[in-house]
Amino acid sequence: MKDVERASKTFDSIAEHFDLTRDRPWDEVTEFLRNNGGTIIDLGCGNGRHSLVAKELGLEFICLDASKRLLDIAKKKTDSYGFYVRSGLKKLPFKNCSFDHAIYIAAIHHLSEGRIDSLREVKRILKPNGKVIVSSWARELDRWELDEDEDEIIVPWHKQDGKVVDRFYHLYRLDGLAYDVDQSGLKILKKFRSGGNNYVIAKKD
Repeated sequence: MKDVERASKTFDSIAEHFDLTRDRPWDEVTEFLRNNGGTIIDLGCGNGRHSLVAKELGLEFICLDASKRLLDIAKKKTDSYGFYVRSGLKKLPFKNCSFDHAIYIAAIHHLSEGRIDSLREVKRILKPNGKVIVSSWARELDRWELDEDEDEIIVPWHKQDGKVVDRFYHLYRLDGLAYDVDQSGLKILKKFRSGGNNYVIAKKD
């Protein structure tokens, strides 16, 4: 199954419950948005919690996600203030140099392949000097029951009705995430771990 089809199926099936567990924007993303104005693309926007921050800051934004149900939730959460696009992450439906900045939060780790290509697409749609913040779950955490050389895992989501939905993750170590960002042609400005997530902030020269 292709990544976009899997993401659509997975997150459409858990969207409402997922929304209930993702109500607080991350401080790292809020800080990035406060420091980087203009037009923002929220890649893998989920329920729109970070686009809501962009709205409150008076920024123009576009929400992009593979899940129609999550996009509907994001649209409702942000009062239809922005634009909402259903798409995968490997081939973005925008012209070159369309956005001032991008947030790519907790989404790249759902791609089983083509992660560098996806980051190259981010670079393509950014304007010169545009920045992006990318995050993924941290492989360095002790919680993962994986062998040292393993970095892919299926994480179950337990729905309120008792059903279980599997979610795919490619778990990045911080240096691995930074490597992929660098290979895309973006210039790394900062890399760090916060909580259970790895972050890279980069820009397009």
